[in-house]
Amino acid sequence: MTNQKTNNPTLESERIEAIRKVVRQAGDDARQRFPVLANNNVMGMSIFLVSIAGILLCGWAYITDVLPAWGCIPLVAILTSLLHELEHDLIHWQYFKNNKLIHNMMLLGVWIFRPGTINPWIRRELHFLHHKTSGTSKDLEERGIGNGHPYGFVRFWVMMDTFTGNLLRVWMFVPAGRRWYSAKRIIASNLPFGVITAFIWYSFLLIHLLDALFSFAGASAPVALLNYASDVTPLVVILIAPFYLRSFCLNFISSNMHYYGGVDSLMNQTQVLNDWRFLPFQLFCFNFGSTHGIHHFVVGEPFYIRQLTAKAAHKAFHQHGVPFNDLGTFKRANRFDPAATPN
Repeated sequence: MTNQKTNNPTLESERIEAIRKVVRQAGDDARQRFPVLANNNVMGMSIFLVSIAGILLCGWAYITDVLPAWGCIPLVAILTSLLHELEHDLIHWQYFKNNKLIHNMMLLGVWIFRPGTINPWIRRELHFLHHKTSGTSKDLEERGIGNGHPYGFVRFWVMMDTFTGNLLRVWMFVPAGRRWYSAKRIIASNLPFGVITAFIWYSFLLIHLLDALFSFAGASAPVALLNYASDVTPLVVILIAPFYLRSFCLNFISSNMHYYGGVDSLMNQTQVLNDWRFLPFQLFCFNFGSTHGIHHFVVGEPFYIRQLTAKAAHKAFHQHGVPFNDLGTFKRANRFDPAATPN
Protein backbone atom coordinates (compact mmCIF):
# COMPACT_ATOMS: atom_id res chain seq x y z
CA MET A 1 0.00 0.00 0.00
CA THR A 2 1.29 3.48 -0.90
CA ASN A 3 0.81 6.30 1.55
CA GLN A 4 -1.93 8.59 0.32
CA LYS A 5 -2.02 12.16 1.50
CA THR A 6 -5.58 13.37 2.08
CA ASN A 7 -7.03 16.85 2.13
CA ASN A 8 -10.05 15.67 4.11
CA PRO A 9 -9.48 16.72 7.73
CA THR A 10 -12.32 14.53 8.98
CA LEU A 11 -10.85 11.40 7.40
CA GLU A 12 -7.40 12.35 8.65
CA SER A 13 -8.61 12.82 12.23
CA GLU A 14 -10.47 9.49 12.07
CA ARG A 15 -7.30 7.68 10.99
CA ILE A 16 -5.30 9.33 13.77
CA GLU A 17 -7.91 8.46 16.38
CA ALA A 18 -8.12 4.86 15.13
CA ILE A 19 -4.35 4.48 15.60
CA ARG A 20 -4.48 6.05 19.05
CA LYS A 21 -7.27 3.68 20.09
CA VAL A 22 -5.22 0.63 19.08
CA VAL A 23 -2.07 1.91 20.82
CA ARG A 24 -3.88 2.80 24.04
CA GLN A 25 -5.66 -0.57 24.14
CA ALA A 26 -2.38 -2.41 23.58
CA GLY A 27 -0.84 -0.42 26.43
CA ASP A 28 -3.74 -1.22 28.74
CA ASP A 29 -3.44 -4.91 27.84
CA ALA A 30 0.28 -4.88 28.67
CA ARG A 31 -0.41 -3.30 32.07
CA GLN A 32 -3.05 -5.91 32.81
CA ARG A 33 -0.62 -8.71 32.01
CA PHE A 34 2.20 -7.11 34.01
CA PRO A 35 0.68 -4.86 36.73
CA VAL A 36 4.06 -3.43 37.74
CA LEU A 37 4.13 -1.57 34.40
CA ALA A 38 1.27 0.59 35.65
CA ASN A 39 3.54 2.18 38.29
CA ASN A 40 5.58 4.65 36.27
CA ASN A 41 7.60 5.82 39.26
CA VAL A 42 8.73 2.32 40.22
CA MET A 43 9.57 1.43 36.64
CA GLY A 44 11.39 4.68 35.94
CA MET A 45 13.48 4.61 39.11
CA SER A 46 14.30 0.92 38.67
CA ILE A 47 15.55 1.44 35.11
CA PHE A 48 17.45 4.55 36.25
CA LEU A 49 19.26 2.74 39.08
CA VAL A 50 19.96 -0.47 37.13
CA SER A 51 21.34 1.48 34.16
CA ILE A 52 23.67 3.58 36.30
CA ALA A 53 24.76 0.52 38.28
CA GLY A 54 25.55 -1.19 34.99
CA ILE A 55 27.63 1.77 33.82
CA LEU A 56 29.54 1.88 37.10
CA LEU A 57 30.14 -1.88 36.91
CA CYS A 58 31.48 -1.55 33.36
CA GLY A 59 33.71 1.30 34.53
CA TRP A 60 35.05 -0.75 37.43
CA ALA A 61 35.64 -3.73 35.13
CA TYR A 62 37.58 -1.55 32.67
CA ILE A 63 39.72 0.14 35.34
CA THR A 64 40.60 -3.24 36.90
CA ASP A 65 41.49 -4.73 33.47
CA VAL A 66 38.59 -7.19 33.54
CA LEU A 67 36.87 -5.55 30.55
CA PRO A 68 38.77 -4.15 27.56
CA ALA A 69 37.94 -0.73 26.12
CA TRP A 70 36.35 -2.29 23.03
CA GLY A 71 33.90 -4.11 25.31
CA CYS A 72 33.27 -1.26 27.74
CA ILE A 73 32.40 1.36 25.13
CA PRO A 74 29.50 -0.46 23.40
CA LEU A 75 28.10 -1.84 26.66
CA VAL A 76 27.96 1.61 28.22
CA ALA A 77 26.48 3.02 25.00
CA ILE A 78 23.63 0.50 25.24
CA LEU A 79 23.02 1.31 28.90
CA THR A 80 23.01 5.05 28.24
CA SER A 81 20.43 4.52 25.49
CA LEU A 82 18.09 3.57 28.33
CA LEU A 83 18.99 6.81 30.10
CA HIS A 84 18.16 8.76 26.95
CA GLU A 85 14.71 7.18 26.86
CA LEU A 86 14.28 7.98 30.55
CA GLU A 87 15.25 11.61 29.92
CA HIS A 88 12.68 11.82 27.15
CA ASP A 89 9.98 10.46 29.46
CA LEU A 90 11.10 12.79 32.26
CA ILE A 91 10.78 15.72 29.87
CA HIS A 92 7.15 14.67 29.44
CA TRP A 93 6.77 14.46 33.25
CA GLN A 94 6.26 10.67 33.21
CA TYR A 95 8.10 10.04 36.49
CA PHE A 96 7.71 11.72 39.90
CA LYS A 97 5.69 14.61 38.52
CA ASN A 98 4.53 15.42 42.04
CA ASN A 99 7.96 15.12 43.62
CA LYS A 100 10.11 17.75 41.97
CA LEU A 101 13.21 16.90 44.01
CA ILE A 102 13.37 13.29 42.83
CA HIS A 103 12.27 14.28 39.34
CA ASN A 104 15.03 16.85 38.97
CA MET A 105 17.63 14.57 40.55
CA MET A 106 16.80 11.96 37.89
CA LEU A 107 17.13 14.59 35.15
CA LEU A 108 20.51 15.59 36.56
CA GLY A 109 21.59 11.94 36.75
CA VAL A 110 20.74 11.10 33.14
CA TRP A 111 22.56 14.29 32.08
CA ILE A 112 25.76 13.47 34.00
CA PHE A 113 26.01 9.96 32.55
CA ARG A 114 25.41 11.30 29.03
CA PRO A 115 27.70 14.30 29.47
CA GLY A 116 27.72 15.60 25.91
CA THR A 117 23.98 16.28 25.76
CA ILE A 118 22.39 19.68 26.16
CA ASN A 119 20.90 20.86 29.43
CA PRO A 120 17.74 18.70 29.84
CA TRP A 121 15.70 21.59 31.24
CA ILE A 122 16.47 23.54 28.08
CA ARG A 123 15.77 20.45 26.01
CA ARG A 124 12.29 20.29 27.55
CA GLU A 125 11.45 23.63 25.93
CA LEU A 126 12.87 22.48 22.59
CA HIS A 127 11.06 19.16 22.78
CA PHE A 128 7.64 20.66 23.45
CA LEU A 129 8.29 22.97 20.51
CA HIS A 130 9.19 19.87 18.47
CA HIS A 131 5.75 18.38 19.03
CA LYS A 132 4.09 21.64 17.99
CA THR A 133 6.22 22.31 14.90
CA SER A 134 7.50 18.89 13.77
CA GLY A 135 8.51 18.87 10.12
CA THR A 136 9.11 22.62 9.88
CA SER A 137 12.04 25.02 10.22
CA LYS A 138 10.75 25.97 13.69
CA ASP A 139 11.51 22.48 15.01
CA LEU A 140 14.90 23.39 16.46
CA GLU A 141 15.39 20.06 18.21
CA GLU A 142 15.32 17.93 15.06
CA ARG A 143 17.02 20.56 12.92
CA GLY A 144 19.80 20.59 15.50
CA ILE A 145 20.58 16.91 14.90
CA GLY A 146 20.60 17.13 11.10
CA ASN A 147 16.94 16.76 10.06
CA GLY A 148 16.19 18.49 6.77
CA HIS A 149 19.82 19.24 5.91
CA PRO A 150 21.26 17.76 2.70
CA TYR A 151 23.74 14.96 3.23
CA GLY A 152 27.32 16.11 3.28
CA PHE A 153 30.17 16.85 5.66
CA VAL A 154 28.21 19.29 7.83
CA ARG A 155 25.24 16.99 8.35
CA PHE A 156 27.49 14.07 9.26
CA TRP A 157 29.37 16.26 11.72
CA VAL A 158 26.12 17.49 13.29
CA MET A 159 24.88 13.91 13.69
CA MET A 160 28.22 12.87 15.20
CA ASP A 161 28.50 15.83 17.57
CA THR A 162 25.56 18.23 17.89
CA PHE A 163 27.56 20.77 19.92
CA THR A 164 30.54 21.43 17.65
CA GLY A 165 28.53 20.43 14.58
CA ASN A 166 25.97 23.16 15.17
CA LEU A 167 28.72 25.69 15.85
CA LEU A 168 30.15 24.72 12.46
CA ARG A 169 26.72 25.02 10.84
CA VAL A 170 26.25 28.50 12.34
CA TRP A 171 29.67 29.62 11.09
CA MET A 172 29.00 28.32 7.57
CA PHE A 173 25.35 29.15 7.00
CA VAL A 174 24.11 31.82 9.42
CA PRO A 175 24.46 35.47 8.29
CA ALA A 176 27.46 37.20 9.85
CA GLY A 177 25.35 39.56 11.95
CA ARG A 178 23.61 36.69 13.74
CA ARG A 179 26.48 34.23 14.13
CA TRP A 180 27.69 35.28 17.56
CA TYR A 181 24.14 35.38 18.96
CA SER A 182 23.42 31.87 17.64
CA ALA A 183 26.78 30.52 18.82
CA LYS A 184 26.22 31.92 22.33
CA ARG A 185 22.87 30.13 22.56
CA ILE A 186 24.43 26.84 21.50
CA ILE A 187 27.29 27.19 23.99
CA ALA A 188 24.92 28.20 26.82
CA SER A 189 22.67 25.17 26.25
CA ASN A 190 25.72 22.86 26.45
CA LEU A 191 27.21 24.29 29.64
CA PRO A 192 28.86 22.88 31.59
CA PHE A 193 29.02 19.19 30.69
CA GLY A 194 28.76 19.43 26.90
CA VAL A 195 31.56 21.97 26.63
CA ILE A 196 33.83 20.01 29.00
CA THR A 197 33.08 16.76 27.16
CA ALA A 198 33.95 18.25 23.77
CA PHE A 199 37.19 19.75 25.13
CA ILE A 200 38.34 16.43 26.63
CA TRP A 201 37.31 14.40 23.56
CA TYR A 202 38.99 16.54 20.92
CA SER A 203 42.10 17.24 22.99
CA PHE A 204 42.42 13.49 23.63
CA LEU A 205 42.15 12.73 19.90
CA LEU A 206 44.51 15.55 18.95
CA ILE A 207 47.20 14.42 21.40
CA HIS A 208 47.09 10.86 20.06
CA LEU A 209 47.27 12.20 16.51
CA LEU A 210 50.27 14.34 17.42
CA ASP A 211 51.94 11.39 19.12
CA ALA A 212 51.47 9.30 15.98
CA LEU A 213 52.99 12.06 13.85
CA PHE A 214 55.92 12.44 16.25
CA SER A 215 56.52 8.69 16.19
CA PHE A 216 56.86 8.77 12.40
CA ALA A 217 59.64 11.30 12.91
CA GLY A 218 61.32 9.11 15.50
CA ALA A 219 60.27 11.30 18.41
CA SER A 220 57.43 11.47 20.93
CA ALA A 221 54.88 14.09 21.92
CA PRO A 222 55.59 16.24 25.01
CA VAL A 223 55.36 14.25 28.24
CA ALA A 224 52.84 16.65 29.77
CA LEU A 225 50.42 16.08 26.91
CA LEU A 226 50.84 12.29 27.08
CA ASN A 227 50.28 12.35 30.84
CA TYR A 228 47.09 14.36 30.33
CA ALA A 229 45.84 11.90 27.71
CA SER A 230 46.59 9.01 30.04
CA ASP A 231 44.78 10.68 32.93
CA VAL A 232 41.57 11.25 30.94
CA THR A 233 41.56 7.85 29.20
CA PRO A 234 39.27 6.20 31.81
CA LEU A 235 36.77 9.05 31.44
CA VAL A 236 36.93 8.79 27.65
CA VAL A 237 36.40 5.01 27.62
CA ILE A 238 33.71 4.86 30.32
CA LEU A 239 31.58 7.90 29.43
CA ILE A 240 32.72 10.05 26.51
CA ALA A 241 33.37 7.55 23.70
CA PRO A 242 30.11 5.69 24.53
CA PHE A 243 28.31 9.02 24.40
CA TYR A 244 29.52 9.82 20.88
CA LEU A 245 28.75 6.28 19.65
CA ARG A 246 25.21 6.34 21.06
CA SER A 247 24.59 9.92 20.03
CA PHE A 248 25.53 9.35 16.40
CA CYS A 249 23.30 6.28 16.14
CA LEU A 250 20.36 8.10 17.72
CA ASN A 251 20.81 11.26 15.65
CA PHE A 252 21.14 9.25 12.44
CA ILE A 253 17.92 7.35 13.11
CA SER A 254 15.91 10.24 14.53
CA SER A 255 16.86 12.81 11.89
CA ASN A 256 15.85 10.38 9.15
CA MET A 257 12.65 9.01 10.65
CA HIS A 258 11.25 12.53 11.13
CA TYR A 259 10.17 14.24 7.93
CA TYR A 260 11.09 17.83 7.10
CA GLY A 261 8.94 19.71 4.62
CA GLY A 262 5.67 18.58 3.08
CA VAL A 263 4.36 17.75 6.56
CA ASP A 264 0.77 18.82 7.20
CA SER A 265 -0.49 16.19 9.61
CA LEU A 266 0.45 13.87 12.44
CA MET A 267 0.17 11.09 9.86
CA ASN A 268 3.29 12.26 8.03
CA GLN A 269 5.44 13.73 10.80
CA THR A 270 7.38 10.47 11.15
CA GLN A 271 7.99 7.15 9.49
CA VAL A 272 8.90 3.78 10.97
CA LEU A 273 12.51 2.74 10.33
CA ASN A 274 12.73 -0.96 11.14
CA ASP A 275 14.56 -2.29 8.10
CA TRP A 276 17.18 -4.89 9.09
CA ARG A 277 19.95 -2.65 7.78
CA PHE A 278 19.33 -0.23 10.65
CA LEU A 279 19.82 -2.86 13.37
CA PRO A 280 23.39 -1.77 14.28
CA PHE A 281 22.08 1.77 14.87
CA GLN A 282 18.95 0.60 16.70
CA LEU A 283 21.13 -1.36 19.12
CA PHE A 284 22.55 1.88 20.51
CA CYS A 285 19.32 3.92 20.59
CA PHE A 286 16.96 1.33 22.09
CA ASN A 287 15.02 0.51 18.94
CA PHE A 288 14.15 4.19 18.47
CA GLY A 289 13.42 4.01 14.75
CA SER A 290 10.83 1.30 15.24
CA THR A 291 8.98 2.77 18.22
CA HIS A 292 9.37 6.55 18.38
CA GLY A 293 6.58 7.19 15.87
CA ILE A 294 4.17 5.63 18.38
CA HIS A 295 5.07 8.43 20.79
CA HIS A 296 3.88 11.08 18.34
CA PHE A 297 0.41 9.51 18.36
CA VAL A 298 0.20 8.74 22.09
CA VAL A 299 2.57 11.08 23.92
CA GLY A 300 1.82 9.82 27.42
CA GLU A 301 3.09 6.25 27.06
CA PRO A 302 6.51 5.49 28.65
CA PHE A 303 9.19 4.09 26.38
CA TYR A 304 9.06 0.55 27.82
CA ILE A 305 5.33 0.35 27.02
CA ARG A 306 6.04 1.36 23.40
CA GLN A 307 8.36 -1.62 23.04
CA LEU A 308 5.50 -3.92 24.08
CA THR A 309 2.85 -2.26 21.91
CA ALA A 310 4.96 -1.89 18.76
CA LYS A 311 3.51 -4.96 17.01
CA ALA A 312 -0.09 -3.77 17.42
CA ALA A 313 0.87 -0.18 16.61
CA HIS A 314 2.68 -1.17 13.43
CA LYS A 315 -0.33 -3.14 12.24
CA ALA A 316 -2.50 -0.04 12.72
CA PHE A 317 0.15 2.13 11.04
CA HIS A 318 0.11 -0.12 7.97
CA GLN A 319 -3.67 -0.13 7.89
CA HIS A 320 -3.99 3.65 8.04
CA GLY A 321 -1.04 4.71 5.88
CA VAL A 322 1.85 5.68 8.16
CA PRO A 323 5.10 5.37 6.14
CA PHE A 324 7.55 2.50 6.68
CA ASN A 325 11.21 2.40 5.62
CA ASP A 326 11.07 5.31 3.19
CA LEU A 327 14.75 5.13 2.27
CA GLY A 328 14.27 7.75 -0.43
CA THR A 329 14.15 10.33 2.35
CA PHE A 330 17.97 10.21 2.46
CA LYS A 331 18.08 11.70 -1.05
CA ARG A 332 15.24 14.19 -0.42
CA ALA A 333 16.80 15.76 2.71
CA ASN A 334 13.94 14.15 4.66
CA ARG A 335 11.15 15.83 2.71
CA PHE A 336 7.82 13.99 2.81
CA ASP A 337 6.74 12.89 -0.66
CA PRO A 338 3.43 10.96 -0.71
CA ALA A 339 4.09 9.66 -4.21
CA ALA A 340 7.36 8.03 -3.16
CA THR A 341 6.49 6.98 0.38
CA PRO A 342 6.08 3.22 1.00
CA ASN A 343 3.71 1.81 3.57
